[in-house]
Amino acid sequence: MSIIGLDEATVTTDDLAQARRFLQDYGLDEVEHTDAGSLFHAQDGTGLRVRHSADSTLPPPVAQGPNIRQAIWGVSDVATLDAIAADLSRDRPVVRQGDQLFSTDDDGLSIGFRLTQRKPLHTAPSLVNVPGLPPQRPANVVPAFDQAVRPLTFSHLVLFTPDLPRIEAFYRRLGFRVTDRLTGSGVFMRAEGNADHHQLFFVYRPAVATHGLHHVAFHVKDHTEVMLAGMAFAAKGWQTLWGPGRHVFGANHFWYFDSPFGGKIEFDADMDVVDDEWAPREALPGPKSASVWATQYQPPAPKS
Repeated sequence: MSIIGLDEATVTTDDLAQARRFLQDYGLDEVEHTDAGSLFHAQDGTGLRVRHSADSTLPPPVAQGPNIRQAIWGVSDVATLDAIAADLSRDRPVVRQGDQLFSTDDDGLSIGFRLTQRKPLHTAPSLVNVPGLPPQRPANVVPAFDQAVRPLTFSHLVLFTPDLPRIEAFYRRLGFRVTDRLTGSGVFMRAEGNADHHQLFFVYRPAVATHGLHHVAFHVKDHTEVMLAGMAFAAKGWQTLWGPGRHVFGANHFWYFDSPFGGKIEFDADMDVVDDEWAPREALPGPKSASVWATQYQPPAPKS
């Protein structure tokens, strides 16, 4: 089953105007706007759909209030859709609509699959000058630090779960591989058609109140763009929750912000890529397994 990665997620909010401004400030492009909500895209066409928490047309919530309502996964071909439909229909309802299908995972979250709508990215490399090696930036060329950062692609989704073994087994059915574990606390998972270290991370919380969204993340180009995007976002009044820093598992640079969607949003860059030769690691949860380094940048107070 060649699932490529996240095409889209639907998140909800109690304040559509605030959420719209939040994602505009985050750097996503608004490609659709109606009274019901908005659709925002990264540069490759992946993105977030925003609706009001009280929207009765959405799939049922996994938790009350702002949260995630649906995750849509992009797949490579119709054969993958057929295989997913055949597998899931063994024990749950599946709705097929042309080149899309919809069902639920074992935590009750609405999930969809479609022929991916991702567009190819044409990104210039990050040029780094390292002493002892030939310079990558030509002489007399300096980086441009004054351009607004636009996220490149949907990186990953992190969800709370009350039953870690059960939800891991469900996504293994769909071809996801475990890449790393936090003992008794979380599991990182990679889709078959994606080389990034993870597109899913599940955080174990036994209480029903902690179902649903922990955070969403979008890749930017490099560490410098994490810093530039985060500083610009903070300057517009949005609240840092953690970072900037660099993770251990995945090795991605990060900067997390509070969001109007009941969870966090992250800028990330430079994630490890792995293949089927990768051997999953395991560590105890805690500061040493969470980040190699991190700092708590204090942004300006949120604007009224």
